[in-house]
Amino acid sequence: MTDATAFTLTVDQNKFVPPGTAEMAAVLSVECQTGGTAAAEVAEVIVIDRSPSMGGPKLEEAKRAAKAAVEALREDAHFAIVAGGHDASQLYPGNGRLATAIPKHRRAAALAIDRMQLGNLTYTGVWLRCAADLLATRPGAIGHVLLLTDGMVNQDAHSYGADLDYCEGRFACDAVGIGVDWDPDQLKQIADRFHGTRAFIEDLADLTDHFTEVCGKAMGRAYGEVAILVKTPADVSVASLRQVYPTLQDLGGHRRDLDGRSALFSLAAWGTETREYMLEVAAPAWRVGEEIRAAQVLVVQGAGSEVLARANVLMCWTDDPVLNTEVNAKVAVHTGQVRLAEHVRTGLAALRAGDPPTATRHLATARTLAEEAGNRATARLIERIIDFDPGTGTARLKQGVTEADRLQLDVGTDVTVRTPTSRTERT
Repeated sequence: MTDATAFTLTVDQNKFVPPGTAEMAAVLSVECQTGGTAAAEVAEVIVIDRSPSMGGPKLEEAKRAAKAAVEALREDAHFAIVAGGHDASQLYPGNGRLATAIPKHRRAAALAIDRMQLGNLTYTGVWLRCAADLLATRPGAIGHVLLLTDGMVNQDAHSYGADLDYCEGRFACDAVGIGVDWDPDQLKQIADRFHGTRAFIEDLADLTDHFTEVCGKAMGRAYGEVAILVKTPADVSVASLRQVYPTLQDLGGHRRDLDGRSALFSLAAWGTETREYMLEVAAPAWRVGEEIRAAQVLVVQGAGSEVLARANVLMCWTDDPVLNTEVNAKVAVHTGQVRLAEHVRTGLAALRAGDPPTATRHLATARTLAEEAGNRATARLIERIIDFDPGTGTARLKQGVTEADRLQLDVGTDVTVRTPTSRTERT
């Protein structure tokens, strides 16, 4: 049984809204403390693109990073190394098996990685299907895939989609792009679908550190099959739930409606960490001055939905302008960061379409939103593309913007900042 005290849930919101307001937004902060000991069984599959474009320094640095990632595994972890081309070649241990990360298997895996040769094509779905089958040999383990690629998916859309469907719910996947010829939207699809992240490693010398960090974090996972269950009263509906910290991720694709009043959103496995989610509910007009529980939120685990933590989202219609115009700081910041990402996407799309004025306008708005949120990292990425004058709020597109600049901004916008707790409702 899970130690329910490992999880805490708090809700940041302003429950007071003007009469007739139909929507309520709240930030759910979920914190997990594992006590420093990862009790769960974990399994890792490291997938390396070996298509022809990976030749030279990219392949050598990928090999170096893969070997470092193996060294970052716990000795009781299970793992495999897969090389991807038009097929998925099991470099180690082979024959559809996983190995334990004891020293002799680490050494053997390093030798197998060193022998990896270039192949052909980028059949990413085939690679992920292979990883799913390998992880299925340890059904009790929390599975994780670390995927590296430098190119776009070559598979036809039907077979690629079928492969992703096959892998649904079987593992979490962090995807890494190197070079400038991969598609950020494809990596975003993988990251969102498999509860992971996407990253662009611009300097190949940083690849080893990134692999080590990602695998180290995966080794700290202690709780799998965690979900958020939202229960609402009659006439109140769940409009959306999205992760807003530490990265942006729409959880609509992970939603399962249990009945007309309960929606279950699956989450990735957890270690010691904090994540924040933006919940939006829609409610009919209610009597002024009367408070309702717009939603009961539960953090649950397993097929039996064992409750790990719970809290309420409240709603009260009031005509008091002091109360109903108060802005919750956490909700405001995360709403701004969601808008920031939307403006970046629109701006980059305009840039690709050859529309500099539209691109500049949206990126300037994104730059302002980044500053308001305290997200200096994203602000700096935007400044790789535009010159921004904070005094006047004006901007102009820089000359010589590279594909690397665009990729860094596209991927970097996923990462958000956390804000201090403000007005909070707890149970």
